[in-house]
Amino acid sequence: MNARDRALGAFTGLAVGDALGMPTQSMSRAAIAATYGPVTGLLTAAAEQPVAPSMPAGSITDDTEQAVLLARLLIDGRGTVEPHVFADALLIWEADMVRRGSADLLGPSTKRALSRLQDGVPADEAGRTGTTNGAAMRVTPVGIATPADDLHRLVDAVVATARVTHNTSLGIA
Repeated sequence: MNARDRALGAFTGLAVGDALGMPTQSMSRAAIAATYGPVTGLLTAAAEQPVAPSMPAGSITDDTEQAVLLARLLIDGRGTVEPHVFADALLIWEADMVRRGSADLLGPSTKRALSRLQDGVPADEAGRTGTTNGAAMRVTPVGIATPADDLHRLVDAVVATARVTHNTSLGIA
């Protein structure tokens, strides 16, 4: 298997996993069981789903969208992306999400960081108030873009992309 096939497999796994989890995100195990029973395939989100009510089966969330956005920036930047470039792209992407009616998909740390960016807080400081680990959803493109034999470079790249929205020990752990 070549690098391109591995990259496509990684992104496919990310998107499929996201679509499988979409109907149950932010729900307790008991609520999932009561609402859906065993989840064995793609489902339309229930109307009472707290984050993605009534989203159609197979829909991806901001998790996949942010990973694809970051991948495009990494391609444009030949494997790197400056925090302010990523921050600007996230703000444009968020505005597009609002136009599409999907603003509620954002996690609390990302919402807070984007609000701080809009208020003029620098990209390397905007994510310092995060309380979640949502940047983990964006590691796939970083892993693809970083040589497998350079662990230090991979860690640095993950931290650089995480800090815009999740610049805390929990967010980068």
